[in-house]
Amino acid sequence: MKFFPKSFIFGAATSAYQIEGAAALDGRGQTAWDLRNKDEFGKPTGDVGDVACDHYHLYKEDVQLMKTLGLQSYRFSVSWTRIYPNGYGKINPKGVEFYQNLINELLLAGIEPAITIWHGDLPLALDQIGGWQNRETITHYLNYAKTLFDLFGHQVKLWFTHNEPWCAAFLNEYPINQQLEIAHHLLVAHAQAVKLYKNHPNGNGKIGIVLNLGKQYPNTFDVKDYLAARNIDGFINRWFLDPTLKGVYPADMVSLYQKHDIFFSVEAGDMELIQENKMDFLGINMYSRGIQAYTEEGLFNARGVSNPNAQYTSMDWEVCPRSLYDLLVDIKETYNNVEVIIAENGSAFEDTVSEDGLVHDINRVDYLKSHLEATRQAIEEGCNITRYYAWSLLDNFEWGLGYSKRFGIIRVDYDTLKRTIKDSGLAYQKIIQERGL
Repeated sequence: MKFFPKSFIFGAATSAYQIEGAAALDGRGQTAWDLRNKDEFGKPTGDVGDVACDHYHLYKEDVQLMKTLGLQSYRFSVSWTRIYPNGYGKINPKGVEFYQNLINELLLAGIEPAITIWHGDLPLALDQIGGWQNRETITHYLNYAKTLFDLFGHQVKLWFTHNEPWCAAFLNEYPINQQLEIAHHLLVAHAQAVKLYKNHPNGNGKIGIVLNLGKQYPNTFDVKDYLAARNIDGFINRWFLDPTLKGVYPADMVSLYQKHDIFFSVEAGDMELIQENKMDFLGINMYSRGIQAYTEEGLFNARGVSNPNAQYTSMDWEVCPRSLYDLLVDIKETYNNVEVIIAENGSAFEDTVSEDGLVHDINRVDYLKSHLEATRQAIEEGCNITRYYAWSLLDNFEWGLGYSKRFGIIRVDYDTLKRTIKDSGLAYQKIIQERGL
């Protein structure tokens, strides 16, 4: 047996829109996601999150399943529109009641709650005024964050400001200068929330951000492939790592953008704010890696290359646990061995249910074990990694992919909402019990 440190915490993660359902109940406001895959009469034309896993009604059952698995912590997000239906204005007491009940239930089960303030579900009213491109959204976000600290900060001691700001900034149709502006506003909001928390009466826990990161490798030893990998690393990883941990944007990327006449506005005081309000830890979501080859085309002179000898998940992501180890060692060496929380790590595979109703998801078991082993090896190497959250606790609404991809260590039958712990869930339970591999 190879053991994890005694203080290491094992958990699982979800997000509000992906599991809660109850989309039009108890005063919840609309998000932009509520309009997707619906016609002008609100009738679904594809997968929607209206019911999802119905965690809103089944949260007690879900907490008992967490307890069965032996989870020490549960990372979940709060739906902004349950607290403020329009993103601001009057607080919705029914929304507050739901999260208070969930937190109480978790604490009763001996499971530590960890809250993500914003996980991709922006209130529709804010989306309609430009979303994160409009600095007004930062003001409303801070008011919302303060409300959560006021309401739950005495019980919740681990906070994540944003989940995957890269996705919010760059997975859209905007030109890149506007995307960079969105990214900047998200980082300003993050720094403001860190400052707010540190000065809050309930602010005696820890706060950080969650970045989706993937180690980028050159396709060959050619210096041009190294440049391609470095550029994509700058675009995906360092553009958020450097400001949150060093207080500056990476100089090579700034000059690359400027060379192509790509600029975005930074208001006076923004960088000082980002610099001065350092977070307590770095949360990372890691699923796969990138291999980059040089090309004359495009802004980054890079094109992704597949590894012909690798296994791929049903998301078409390469399974490469070694890249998690490399990423963690990189972070240790580049960013002063900051505390790292693995906030999401997991895999989507085609699950089959056996005749006796069980799910023998051997590929996911292997993925989980190999990535936990990579984590353990990185800890042995001196990396300051304190937690691991499996993604996801439940099969859920996978954003633009609907219900077609299953990441859960617990299966959800979307017709009956029946939960079944998969073999991967049982394997995780054993790892947690034994605290090792």
